[in-house]
Amino acid sequence: MKKIVSFLMSGIIALNILITGNVVTGADKAVAETVTYTIQDIKNLQDFLLARPTEEDLSGKPYDLNGDDRWDAFDLCLMRREVLKQMDDQNDTLIVYFSRTGNTEKIAEYLIELTNADSYVIEAAVPYTDADIAYSDSSCRANQEQSDKTVRPEIAEPIESIDSYDVIYLGYPIWWGEEPRIIDTFLESYDFSDKIVIPFCTSGSSGIGTSERNIADLVPIGNQLEGRRFSASASKESVETWVNEKQAEISEVKKSNENMQYTLIEGGTFQMGSPESEPERSSDEIQHSVTVGDFYMSKTEISQKDYQEIMGANPSATKGDDLPVTNITWYDAVRYCNALSQKEGVTPCYNISGTTVTWNKSANGYRLPTEAEWEYAARANTTTPFNFGDYVHNSDANCYNAYGYNNDASGNWVNGSDAYLRKTVAITQYPVNDYGLYNMHGNAAEWVWDWYDEYDSQITANPTGSESGNAKIVRGGGWNDHPKHIRSAYRGAQPADVGLYSIGIRLVRNATASSGEVKSVYGANAERKTGKTLIVYFSQTGNTEGLANLIHEMSGADIVRLERKTPYASSSNGPVLYGEALDELRAEAVPELKEYPEIEQYDTILLGYCNWWSSIPASVRSFLMHDDFSRKTIIPFCSMGGGRFGQTISAIAKLAPDSVIKEGLEVTYSSYDSDEINAWLEANGVI
Repeated sequence: MKKIVSFLMSGIIALNILITGNVVTGADKAVAETVTYTIQDIKNLQDFLLARPTEEDLSGKPYDLNGDDRWDAFDLCLMRREVLKQMDDQNDTLIVYFSRTGNTEKIAEYLIELTNADSYVIEAAVPYTDADIAYSDSSCRANQEQSDKTVRPEIAEPIESIDSYDVIYLGYPIWWGEEPRIIDTFLESYDFSDKIVIPFCTSGSSGIGTSERNIADLVPIGNQLEGRRFSASASKESVETWVNEKQAEISEVKKSNENMQYTLIEGGTFQMGSPESEPERSSDEIQHSVTVGDFYMSKTEISQKDYQEIMGANPSATKGDDLPVTNITWYDAVRYCNALSQKEGVTPCYNISGTTVTWNKSANGYRLPTEAEWEYAARANTTTPFNFGDYVHNSDANCYNAYGYNNDASGNWVNGSDAYLRKTVAITQYPVNDYGLYNMHGNAAEWVWDWYDEYDSQITANPTGSESGNAKIVRGGGWNDHPKHIRSAYRGAQPADVGLYSIGIRLVRNATASSGEVKSVYGANAERKTGKTLIVYFSQTGNTEGLANLIHEMSGADIVRLERKTPYASSSNGPVLYGEALDELRAEAVPELKEYPEIEQYDTILLGYCNWWSSIPASVRSFLMHDDFSRKTIIPFCSMGGGRFGQTISAIAKLAPDSVIKEGLEVTYSSYDSDEINAWLEANGVI
């Protein structure tokens, strides 16, 4: 930074002596507030004003910052100011130091000037006196603290915003061969796991080595670079030489860290799907042998910050830079892949034409994983239901874990109400699997390339699924899904053109050369024959019935209630009803109904139900399996107690694969909002 400032200043001094201004014709007029200038822009303008030869094409450059139709020294001054301001705004370095006698403070001040960094002085809540650091006195305070490695002297004032810094220069004097214990206090007060930490110290003769090892052992640090010991008489020039060396290392580390956002997944052969003995499995998880090649996969779900920077929008329900982006359709996901590829100068993988997407497998850009790649990466060489074992503990994943995995039918929240967070969390909040991947279970489910269909056991090498469909596979489950739906083998399905608050993305890139094309064709089409709408609903305790009746009143649509031929043993909530309903869900039962609605005369079905264990009641399954819903439009609505839609839309999409499924409506028990219902009906073209 110092060298850059010197360069800018020297150029301006020369210009003040030599330049009176040159008229520019055809140049774009602009002001600094609307343009981001670089050091190269400053060099270009200096060369122009000094009549130096240059190969740069300066025609049309927005270098007339003050709008006087000429480029002159005033424009250069404004440009320099903007560049310095941008550098200040982007500064990610903090100089932190503790100094009792002033030696470390002197080195820190050199560093602050040379790096233009912010600074923070560590001060003890109870200041050290001269007597406290009397080296010859074995009973002095500092000596006693250094002798006991568990001592943590209190710091007077905390840092306000350490999270905004990526690089920390940490300075201290050497006391009795080690860092002062107050440095240990500082290190244990903050999270340095994603930061670059560079120690520096002052001493009469002791080296920095022991303190560096102590720091490394004390707390996890993303990158700890080799530090430097300075004497009390160290010059600014010696500090500058060291800083330049460190800045080069920092650049390399940052570049490496950017690459480390993706990890190489070495391919292999595995058993995709679940064994028949796995609790809570679904019948579409038929186990079969699959081989995948090498690929790079993002360690995390794509964050809202990353999505916003590329797409200029953030549709997520719960906002936060470090939260996963959600509420995006599958088509939004592939558009993001292409936009990110274009920004980074790699070949986009997808050709998008309406709802048909062609994947160029030879492209080196960003793409969605295939379903097989996703499961292979999620399992990370495990065969258990989850990559962390046979059960979900609260610390394992963000999901609706209140009832636990393979729970009984008591209805009790066996893991406590705090087990259900009801929202997404940071993309790095839960432990990684053995491949270094975060949140492969829970938080946000993830779109993959494949359309939902039965597994094709004949294609065992790098399968890509069917060419057409209406629901894309989503994997991993979300924050509002029960543990059975976040298993490695579970296959969610979601209409490709409908986003959801619990679905996001994780990207991959090719690691080896590939070839060929794969098409993805949206295969469902809604038919408009009669223009008639039918409300079909199942209600056990009355909540869904009340919602269905209100929709009936507002829409004027016909209405039919689904009733079981053999009623449940209990009509009220409790272990008896829960037990019977849960057994049906696990068996994917199809109970007989008293009668089945005549759906042929209707184009649109408003399908209502209660959300039971993140799925549809068995009676709704019976209705969907009874008739052909091809070219019908299905619009779901449900009443729930906190799980929202869960996997109910997925269940509908699987049972009515040739229907068009539109955005649904969910309410909490009997909390009906007429305005919300009306807006939903209008958005779906019902009224």
